[in-house]
Amino acid sequence: MNTHLNLSDALGDSIPEDEALSLIKSEPDAYDRFQNFAPNDRKTILEFIQGQRGLKITYDPFFKKILSPTYHPKRLEGFLSELLGQQVHIIKVRENEGIRLSENASYIIMDILVELSDGSCVNVEMQKRGLLFPGERSCCYAADFISREYALLKAEKGDEFSYTDLRPYYQIVLMEQSSLNFKKVAPYYIHREQTTYDSGAEVATLWHTMYVSLDTFHKVVQNIDNRLHAWLTFLSSDNPADIINLITLYPEFRDLYQEIAEFRKNPKELIYMYSEALAIMDRNTIQLTLEAELNDTKAELNDTKEQLSDTKEQLAEKDKLLAESQKALTDKDNLLADKDSIIAKQLADNENLLAELAKYRELYGDNNISK
Repeated sequence: MNTHLNLSDALGDSIPEDEALSLIKSEPDAYDRFQNFAPNDRKTILEFIQGQRGLKITYDPFFKKILSPTYHPKRLEGFLSELLGQQVHIIKVRENEGIRLSENASYIIMDILVELSDGSCVNVEMQKRGLLFPGERSCCYAADFISREYALLKAEKGDEFSYTDLRPYYQIVLMEQSSLNFKKVAPYYIHREQTTYDSGAEVATLWHTMYVSLDTFHKVVQNIDNRLHAWLTFLSSDNPADIINLITLYPEFRDLYQEIAEFRKNPKELIYMYSEALAIMDRNTIQLTLEAELNDTKAELNDTKEQLSDTKEQLAEKDKLLAESQKALTDKDNLLADKDSIIAKQLADNENLLAELAKYRELYGDNNISK
């Protein structure tokens, strides 16, 4: 194994910043778009073109290009095999546009939809940020797909149709930044849906949902110990150290990085795809997600305030008990002081009496004292 790899082995030789900017400026339309990017996005693009960092493929166009089931089925098969824990073979790329959920609604678009050798289908979706209501949304996607499958098979088989003809549907949602309901269960970063009945009855279900929190993965997994770790690192990290470590441990990923590096030579395509990726992100949905997370945060703060209030009441009660204890101790001290004063007075009186007795003996002798 080569232990002396560096970033250039994956992305090619680096170039200075002014040369990278010149490449972008050579395409005026692309440069205009580049200028309209947020500062962090411009920095990301520029450093990638320079060869100083990788490029996250969590953006939809890059994800579909690198893991295309049409052009690179083996890549997607390898990833799905690790994630599902079974050998996966793709036999067909399925149509990914569903029905309208209502007259004014947009179409449900699935990122990558493939059919496996056992007839089951897998929909792989990449999200930059985990969206609002993930469970409800996934159910709508699953219901859309299964209703289409039902209609297709019913039309094809007619009276011979059986519900057992319907094959399982797997929905895999990869989240670069997971939503709060997934963050709460860290350190778990893979969330597999399980359907059971309280009676223990075994009833088949057609859809299976899995969410992958890539942000939690990076926090809890420090070493690339297996091929699944390798894939999750590749999908979500542009950190040079991660890239070098990955291609050192799993050299087959060099080909994928070198394909990504081709974008460095074509800034126009890179910037257009990046611009498309930003446009794909549903700003309204993200805003709702942020508001929901803010509301959750406010609720947590309110809970914390209530806990603090209860704690203050408990402390006040303890302070009251402590004050009462201190008063009792003070009263005890006062009683002891009074007792000591009485004892001291009695001792003084006894000493005076003894002194008088001694004088009397001197004057009258012991015989007179006894009388």
